Amino acid sequence: MKLFVFTICFFMSLGIFGQQEFGKEIVAKLTSKEFHGRGYTNDGAKIAADYIASKFKEYGAKSFRDSYLQKFNLDINTFPEKCGVTINGEVLQPGVDFLPDPTSGSAKGTFKLTWLNKDNFTSLPRKIEIEKMEVEALVIDAGEIEDKDTLQFFHQFRGYFPRNFPVIWVNDAKFTHSLARQQHKHAAISVNREKIEGATEITLDIEAILEKDFETQNVIGYIPGKKKGYICVSAHYDHLGELADTVVFPGANDNASGTAMLIYLMSYYSKNMPEYTMVFMAFGAEEAGILGSKHYVENPLFPLEKIKFLINCDISGTGDEGITVVNGTIHKKEFKKLSKINNTKGYLEKVKIRGRTSNSDHFWFSQRQIPAFFIYTLGGIKAYHDIYDKGETLPLTAFEHYSKLLIDFI
Repeated sequence: MKLFVFTICFFMSLGIFGQQEFGKEIVAKLTSKEFHGRGYTNDGAKIAADYIASKFKEYGAKSFRDSYLQKFNLDINTFPEKCGVTINGEVLQPGVDFLPDPTSGSAKGTFKLTWLNKDNFTSLPRKIEIEKMEVEALVIDAGEIEDKDTLQFFHQFRGYFPRNFPVIWVNDAKFTHSLARQQHKHAAISVNREKIEGATEITLDIEAILEKDFETQNVIGYIPGKKKGYICVSAHYDHLGELADTVVFPGANDNASGTAMLIYLMSYYSKNMPEYTMVFMAFGAEEAGILGSKHYVENPLFPLEKIKFLINCDISGTGDEGITVVNGTIHKKEFKKLSKINNTKGYLEKVKIRGRTSNSDHFWFSQRQIPAFFIYTLGGIKAYHDIYDKGETLPLTAFEHYSKLLIDFI
């Protein structure tokens, strides 16, 4: 009897190991150097889209048109070749010591620093006179400012200062990056306090290029089902790219993990015919303003009203503390069903409910009254939008149980 139980457990563990390894293999590929952070320099997003399309083909997914790729255009600010900062003779490391603001413009040369902090804030002229300030580069240190009105002022004027001169923000927190579709006239960067404290000048070599009408793409395919109607699984594959071809933002949890889940579910349904046609939507440009999914709902490949449900997988790489279901309060019947399955099968630690949000690709579908969940995993590593969100440190703790829960729910 003990031998029988051991044998069953052994083969069950092989199945779980296989699912987790499947996910890790996809994540490792998408976060490798050849993908350039799946961004907008060195064809990173295009390389990722082509790879995903190759997996669609491998698992026999059909395309709605002559290609899996649905192309669209956007403006995007990039730092393809130069992103250098030197203070007191020390060359700073992007992502560790400093980061350019997503809207930063270019700057080249050595600049004398003018400091603005809690001690001299009141000396700042009115907005109409800021452009007349005799400043080469302005350092803003809001670290010790506790007055809410003053902090609000800095927040409101964050985008105004770089219109007139380079701006450096003193940073006390971890550096997190994002993307922008516009560009300021001058450079804007954040620098670690330890690196700039007491400095009187800074040397900048930053080249920002605003790419106009940059072509990118969604990747869309489907596995036919037995009945009419569609169930969609979505995940954005894009990330933040790289700075000057040297510093890469791998984007393992956000969102190579969700893309891996999407591809795993496609592999499953390629061998197990679904009840309804399964549509797999790998969206581009989510990090640039959830633009890929917006483009899709404005240019659907089949009538949107035929979608029975959409599940958006964004951040699927942990799960130590379960998952959160966005729109759970909107679609209570479906949330109860998902929770009941999890309670019965004991897949995940917890299934938390959350209301409506506009922070991922489910949003545009919800806006069209299409029932949708956005699900993300909880617990584990905290790396997010930084250089530390790496494939080799992403555990995919609940990948196998999370996938089983989704399959049972579908």
